[in-house]
Amino acid sequence: MKPFTSTISFAEARRLVLDAATPLARTETVALTDADHRVAAIDVIVSDDIPPFDRAAMDGYAVRSRDTTGAGPDDPVTLQCIEYVYTGATSSMAVGRGQCIEIATGAPLPEGADAVVMVEETTRDAAHVLIRKPASPGQHIGRRGGDLPRGQVAVRAGQTLGPGQIGALAACGVTRLDVYARPSVALFSTGNEIVEPGRPLDRGQIYDINRFTLASLVHRHGGVATAMPVTADTIDHVTAALESARSHDVIVCSGGSSVGDRDLVVEALRERGEIVFHGVSVKPGKPTALGRIGGTPVLAMPGNPTSCLSNGYLLLVPFLRRLARLPPWEPRAIDLPLARRIASAADRHQFFTVRVADGRVEPAFTGSSHITSMADADGYIEIPAGTPSIDAGSIVRVTLFA
Repeated sequence: MKPFTSTISFAEARRLVLDAATPLARTETVALTDADHRVAAIDVIVSDDIPPFDRAAMDGYAVRSRDTTGAGPDDPVTLQCIEYVYTGATSSMAVGRGQCIEIATGAPLPEGADAVVMVEETTRDAAHVLIRKPASPGQHIGRRGGDLPRGQVAVRAGQTLGPGQIGALAACGVTRLDVYARPSVALFSTGNEIVEPGRPLDRGQIYDINRFTLASLVHRHGGVATAMPVTADTIDHVTAALESARSHDVIVCSGGSSVGDRDLVVEALRERGEIVFHGVSVKPGKPTALGRIGGTPVLAMPGNPTSCLSNGYLLLVPFLRRLARLPPWEPRAIDLPLARRIASAADRHQFFTVRVADGRVEPAFTGSSHITSMADADGYIEIPAGTPSIDAGSIVRVTLFA
């Protein structure tokens, strides 16, 4: 065994991880249909007024407002209706004195008109319309450029794109745009006992879990995961795996980061690269390391599935989001009473997984090696070092995974 030479606090580990995350400057061009959750790399300037014409904001009648002066429910003003304008068409006539044009929502405002009267405020009588409420200039009109005037910035560089921003780009006629590249993440698991799912298991073997849980996190938080082959427990195999992944923006491996004779990732990093830290004073997830090989950051995660995924949420997610230029992840938290007493490791800061049932918090953590400690959990509570237990009935803050 090779004992940890030292461990650092979770706060220090998080700081060092974020310090190692340099936002990517690399860009690519994507179709607007693929732009959701991407980060704009340039300002997009509106090239023409949106909308490009004055238009009706209601179904009704385009009028000269002065012709409706004095109109009321019992004393309507009668106007001659000379045309109907549909959306996608323009009027062939101008509105003159005593006239109006029936108009659909979104249709261009005819020449001569300065207001639209809602159809609900009128009565139609053959070729005439009875206006029962006076109109004011500009009433129910969407002005040219009223949404996005020419020269305005529709989307700014560094802005994360969602449905609203994509809609604004579509309104400008944009079909492709420059965005920052998503971080490329190489994922591999180490261990002679690890087998790819789908293959038969021999005695002593288990299926790979961590590569799949980590790939899900990478996908959700702006990265592109590349699966590497399972790596055997030899220094040559581990070193070769690290070297082959150096072209990626970050390498994330699981297993081989503790202090056993076959925990070789840290040894390989010491020989071929550098170690930033090894060991974090948390439970679960103490055997976590950060290093570099050839300038590429390497996050070495524990092999136990709950330890690995827990530190995936706590360390990998903020690291990835900074690389991808996404805003920090701010998960929702709720305060609820604890259903039963929880004992804790007094020497370490604990992230204890829980589920919420009937307005109370139930323990979900059963062991670092049990993926159900995460699969059956809604989130986690934090238990500071030096806290041996939390009593039933205590109000705890649950940070939700989703």
